[in-house]
Amino acid sequence: MTAGEEISKTNEQSMISAQKVIAFVIVSVIVFAAVGLYGQLDAVASALASIPWWWVLPAMMILSFLNYIIRYVKWQYFLQRILVHLPHKDSFSVFLAGFTLTTTPGKIGEAIKGYFIRDINGTPIAKTVPVVVSERVTDLLALVLLAMIGFGIGVNTGDQLLTVLLLGGAVFIAAIILSQGTFYQKILKRFTSIGPLKRFQNSIDDVENTMKQTLSPKPLVLSTIVSIPGWFMECLELWLLLSLLSESVLPSLEPASLILLLQATFVHSTASIIGAVSFLPGGVGTYEITSVALITFLLGLPAAQASAATILIRVVTLWFSVIVGFIALGIVTRRTRKSSVINESPDNS
Repeated sequence: MTAGEEISKTNEQSMISAQKVIAFVIVSVIVFAAVGLYGQLDAVASALASIPWWWVLPAMMILSFLNYIIRYVKWQYFLQRILVHLPHKDSFSVFLAGFTLTTTPGKIGEAIKGYFIRDINGTPIAKTVPVVVSERVTDLLALVLLAMIGFGIGVNTGDQLLTVLLLGGAVFIAAIILSQGTFYQKILKRFTSIGPLKRFQNSIDDVENTMKQTLSPKPLVLSTIVSIPGWFMECLELWLLLSLLSESVLPSLEPASLILLLQATFVHSTASIIGAVSFLPGGVGTYEITSVALITFLLGLPAAQASAATILIRVVTLWFSVIVGFIALGIVTRRTRKSSVINESPDNS
């Protein structure tokens, strides 16, 4: 193993650590406790107890997993755009394993997927890591579109949409900049020509090619469109919770229930956007504050129900993904170990 490989391996191991996960669990518990106190613990506990857990929790997990499957289509599309070919069993495992670092600021820790791919087939990390940036950009654009639809039809009051549009505009401008060769050749190369960043200069061409292949107009539009139904699955989860908590009825195609769906779509999409751009690990704190505020002040629901819905949606959409990620990580680790054994065998030396 070369010195560079040792450094990257050390970086990989430091990204996934039990201490970081434990710290994040503690922070999340504190935030959930604060949300519970805001809604009054007894009232929140009563709201949670009213939910038929035996089928609601599995239904929410299924919707979350459908989100993963839909977004995997985008991941595979991006890999094909940069000519990285993995069998579906490996690619899907790598995609899910990245969820172990969903709890990093802006989910950027999912860049570890590049390390996994390198260990499987030797693809340079600089070629695959930028795909994670493209994923985040198109995810945010999809959430902005969902928020606009939910607001325009289901809410249509207040000025919250202006904030969403400004954030969406900033993301779109960033996507345009990242797809331009000028940014890499005249700006990024200049930054990496001196100092500690100099060691990344030889990787600029790989980064530029990946970003141009994944964020040029056609893939940007297509991948954003694919992301919309994926994130809408999570909006359906919040719709289910708000229906049960506010009216103790199942979601339906009745006009009032469909309006609640659009409102849930606006709430979850907006809270997710705010959580992402805050760049706090997993958006913890900012998502919860935004969600509770919108549900109580915009939808007019009691604080106890808003707090219960927020806690539950976060448990399933955030922590379920982390659990799935660690299961997939075990599969990927076994796969990469087998590859290492094969590559180091005498027959291949």
